Amino acid sequence: MGLSDKEKQVLEELERQLSGESPKAKPQKQLNRVQYARLLVTGALLGVFGLALLIYSTTIQATWLGVLAFLVMLAGLYFVSQNWSTKALKSPKNPVKAQPKGENFFQKRWDERNNKN
Repeated sequence: MGLSDKEKQVLEELERQLSGESPKAKPQKQLNRVQYARLLVTGALLGVFGLALLIYSTTIQATWLGVLAFLVMLAGLYFVSQNWSTKALKSPKNPVKAQPKGENFFQKRWDERNNKN
C-alpha cells in the first residue's frame, strides 16, 4: 500500500529535520581555533574571578555582591560552553594530503608478508 501525498510530505519534512538540512535554519557562526581559545580562556577567568568574588562576598556578608558573583560565574560558564561541536575543533591543523591511488604502506606490508609463504 502506497503513501498518500500528505504522508509523503510529512515523511520528507521529518527526514529534513533529522538530517539538519532545514531551509529555515539559521547558519551557525563557525569559530576558528584562536577565537575558540579566547572564549575558553575568557570563560575560565570569569569563572575563577566569580568564585573568588563569591567567597569574598560571603566573608563581608554582602548578599548583593554574592548574587553578582554568581552571575559572573554563569557568564564564564556560558563562554566556556560555546560551540563545542564547531568544525574548527574537529578539523586538523594541517590537512592530510590524499595519497595516490597506488598501494599504500600497509597494503605493501600485507602483500610482502603473504607472498613470503
